[in-house]
This record gives sequence, structure tokens and C-alpha cells, in this order.
Amino acid sequence: MKARSGWISQFIDTLSKKTEIGCMGVQRLSYTTAYREGVNYVSQVMRDEGLQVYEDPIGNLFGFLQGEDPSCPMILSGSHLDTVQCGGAYDGAAGVACALEAAHMIIESGVPLRHTFGVLGTIEEEGSRFGQALLGSRFLTGAFEEEQVNELLEKEDGRTMNAVIREYGLQGMLKNRMLVDKGRVRAFLEIHGEQGPVLEKKKIQAGIVEMIAGIRWLEVIVIGETGHSGTIPMGERKDAGIGAFRILLYLNREITKRYSGDAVLTAGRLCLEPGSINCVPGKCSFTLDIRSGKKEILKEITELVQTMRGMVQDMGMDMRVKELSSRDPVPMDSLLQKYFAKSCEMAEVSYMKMNSGAGHDSMVFAQRVPAGMLFLPNRGGVSHCPEEYISGKDLEKGAEVLYGVIRMLDREERRI
Repeated sequence: MKARSGWISQFIDTLSKKTEIGCMGVQRLSYTTAYREGVNYVSQVMRDEGLQVYEDPIGNLFGFLQGEDPSCPMILSGSHLDTVQCGGAYDGAAGVACALEAAHMIIESGVPLRHTFGVLGTIEEEGSRFGQALLGSRFLTGAFEEEQVNELLEKEDGRTMNAVIREYGLQGMLKNRMLVDKGRVRAFLEIHGEQGPVLEKKKIQAGIVEMIAGIRWLEVIVIGETGHSGTIPMGERKDAGIGAFRILLYLNREITKRYSGDAVLTAGRLCLEPGSINCVPGKCSFTLDIRSGKKEILKEITELVQTMRGMVQDMGMDMRVKELSSRDPVPMDSLLQKYFAKSCEMAEVSYMKMNSGAGHDSMVFAQRVPAGMLFLPNRGGVSHCPEEYISGKDLEKGAEVLYGVIRMLDREERRI
């Protein structure tokens, strides 16, 4: 089966117009008016394609194509419908669009599935409203519970998530929730932009994800001594900024040398105190985002950061390290990787195996059911910005590969 020419790109273009007025790119934050407009549009497309639409109590959107055998666990595919601030049109939306096209291909083939097929658009994957990512998929897997709906606070005005959800028009309650587990769901399949440059540079059409990287978030505080910028001799200063920069330069060099291709490290936020142009900084705090597909490397880099205390102590300063977040690497299902590879070959799509440095809904669903991901090339390797783009041809090939995997799952003799 072939995907419809131009349909996926047209769907994404129309969805991209469901955005907050006055924002660059696409801004469709969860539970906003723009988000509701996006959901209404996707819901109508689902109905037009003959799917049964269901919106759960916190806003995850489903479109079901009923299978012939009610005893078979369903096959789910999709991604998220929310965006980052001033984001792009394709992140998340591409996965929903490819799943919708796969549903269309199933119907057009005239050969129904034994399994029910569900197109899924998750909510609050990006974490833009409440500071915690992957909330929609965590709700579906039982990792995010009702009491947290009452405890999480909106970043802008401090309202509870429960209040925001109710204002949006939903219950925010656990009842009527469809839990994703092995009894109900055979597999979750996600098509997504790579969000990096590898596929495009190698001129490869698809990336089969083997592992979603683990993450350690650390906050490092270097404590020196504040002083007047004009009166303290250079050799007698305890400049916390210089101590922090010394640490960062060393870490950047060592991570590049020791773990090239296996780990990345980013200092995304840095603050000097007191932050005055005429003061020697007495305190410098910065964050470290450490990512790797290997748990042992995450541990080694975290331990390396701790040894940096000696580097600033030699300068008469001290250092403290606080772990903000920790998430281990998540492997994608090995059988689904084989199915993706076989389907790529059948669709004449070139592919390579790769890891994901970014987090996705698949890593949450993988804790409960087999999950698999396929990456498509982002032009220029850019994502989370207005310039984000995936070609229509690549999207159509992605849908065709997805359709092939769905058929393979549906033909399986075994039950899981």
C-alpha cells in the first residue's frame, strides 16, 4: 500500500495554523484555546476517516479503528499534539499524521485487522505548562496519579493542574481512564523526526531506534568570595565564575575525548551572583544535562563531576552538587526493531540503527508494553523551532513503513 501523495503534509500544515496568535512558529501549549482548536481539527479528521473518537479525562485523544477479534489487544500508534513555545509544525504532529495515514491505508486495503488499531495524540508531552514532561503518557500507564493532578502547579500563575484541566472542560479524574498495559495493548509505535543531523547527513531515509538515552540533571554551585572588581588583585581573588568555567571547560574536553558518540553534556543554565558588573562573583550556579544510552556512562560522568571539587578547592573555593533528575536509558523492543527493519526493506526505505538523545512518549509506554520508534530526517537537523521541517516524501515513506509493521503485528500467531 502507498500513502496518499501530499495528504500528510497538508494535514500538518492545517494543524500548524491552530496556534496562539502573535507567536513565532507554532505554539500550541496544552489546555489552551489553540490546543482545543488543534484537538477539534484532529478529532474531525479521525471521524472523517471512519475512526471512533475518545478523549480521556486529562486530554489524551484516541481514534479507534475496530478490529475483527475483540480478544486481541490493540495496536497503538501516534505521538503528542502539544508544542514547545515558538516551536515547529512537525514535532509530535508527524507521528499523529503518519498513524492517521496508516489507518486510512488499512481501510483502503479492504483487508481489516484482527486487532483494533488506535491513533493516539498525547497531551503535555513537552512539559511546557507544568514543568514535567510526558504527563499524558504517564497518566495512561499509571505512572502519574490523580493526586498529582491536584499537586502540580502551572508555571505561569501557580494554578493546580486540576484547576487548569477543569477550566479546559475535562474531569482530570482517573475514572474512565484507558490504562495502557500488556492485557490491553500489544504494542505502541511512534514515528518522529530525528531532531538531529545524522540521517540527513548520511542521506538515510529512516532511523530505527534501539535505545532512548538516560538523563542525569545536576545543579553545581561553586562558592567563592564576593569582592570589589577594582580593588582585589587578580592573584587573590576567589572568583566563582572562573572556577565554574574551569570545571565546564575540563568536562567538555573530557566528555568529548572519553565518550565521543556515547554521551553528551550540556550546561544549559548559568547564574553569577551577585550579578553586578563591578563585583567579583562570589557564587556561580550552573546546570548539567548528561545523556547517554549506557547507564554505566551516566554513572561515570556523574562521579567525574563530583571530583571537580578538588579543582576549585585548589583555588580556595568550594563546590556543591545536587541531583535534580535521574532517568535510566530505555531500550526499544527488539522484535519491533526487526519488524521496522523488514518493513523498511519492503518499502524500499534505507535505514540505520540509532539511539535517541531526546525523551519521547515511547520511553514511558515501554515500561508497560513493547514499544518501537522510527525516526525521519529533519531538514538541517533542527527541531523545536519555526524552521523545523520533514519532507512530504519522507513522511509518506514513514507511514508506509508503519503500515507494514502494523500488518506484521496483526499476523502474529502468539498473544501477549
